[in-house]
Amino acid sequence: MKKYIVSGLLCLVGMTLNAQKIKFDFNDNTQTDERVSPAAREKMEQYAIEIREIVIREKLAMEAEVSKVDEDLSQGNISDSLAGNLKADIALRFSERINSGIENLKFDLDEVVKQQVQYSIMNTDVEKLKEEQNSKVEEWYYKPQNEITGYLSYGMITLADGENQKLNDHLAYSSGIDFGFLYHRQFSKTSPFVFLTGAYLSWRTLRFDDNYFATRNLDGHVDINQYEHNLDKSKLRATYIMIPLGIKFSTAGLKTKNDETYRVPDKGIGFTANVYGGFRISTNHIVDGVDVDYRDKKTNYELNNFAYGGQFTLSIHNWNFFVRQEFSPYFNKGTFDDRKMLQFGLNLGF
Repeated sequence: MKKYIVSGLLCLVGMTLNAQKIKFDFNDNTQTDERVSPAAREKMEQYAIEIREIVIREKLAMEAEVSKVDEDLSQGNISDSLAGNLKADIALRFSERINSGIENLKFDLDEVVKQQVQYSIMNTDVEKLKEEQNSKVEEWYYKPQNEITGYLSYGMITLADGENQKLNDHLAYSSGIDFGFLYHRQFSKTSPFVFLTGAYLSWRTLRFDDNYFATRNLDGHVDINQYEHNLDKSKLRATYIMIPLGIKFSTAGLKTKNDETYRVPDKGIGFTANVYGGFRISTNHIVDGVDVDYRDKKTNYELNNFAYGGQFTLSIHNWNFFVRQEFSPYFNKGTFDDRKMLQFGLNLGF
């Protein structure tokens, strides 16, 4: 599961940094491209069919030889290493046969190109092309932002000092990761204001140093205590589902095209103020060290079941710097002095 999450995060970062958006157009009716010469299309399709026949024929023959090797291996006639070498030789030999068979087709690409050029020259209406180009320019108009985008954030978590000195002294670097989707709705095509909402998963991880780890005694009291040996990991992670609600103000200037005035709110500098709220869906206590290695997902460490707070974001093009203050205690009332989370970092999507 971690691999899929990390892969999704990396894809989201790549799309955001390169200002790419994925859109699904359900009105797209695929039709035959009349700009391609029928003769050229026919030759390409015939060539594809011939290649497929070669591949199918050689693959069936290769599978027969591989099956014979597997049979000899199952009967104990050959060793595992020899079977692997034989399969590698078979694959290489049939790959060369496929390449050789394709080369023997003698596909004349130059002739196809000549036919396409001749077809394009004879069947291109210059005046019609000019009319199409002019109509595209005339039909252009700006649509106010109304979209769903990916959201990713990473920030440092701090808890203010309190009476519990052990937590004050042994709370290590802690962090949070958010991942989900946001809905953006611009009020009008010239408005600098954008309404924001959506949903995302929020992973908050508290780390403890000096071999301290979270504990809960029989009376239900939660604290941190020191392990007698070295600990490589000591984490208390909580996962929440969050729903934000806010307004973004963009300083991007007005633009004019085809006598139409509009504003692109993602350009320039922006300021976003939002509130958020959500509920906890899981807890994971991770401890790893000398003579100890466990993940505890069942014990109640008195983490707050609900979380809510406010956030301010400074946007500079696709980069967003945020400060997030939680109004609810990080732990249930009476645990660790009712401390509240403060988080600041970087997000992509706001």
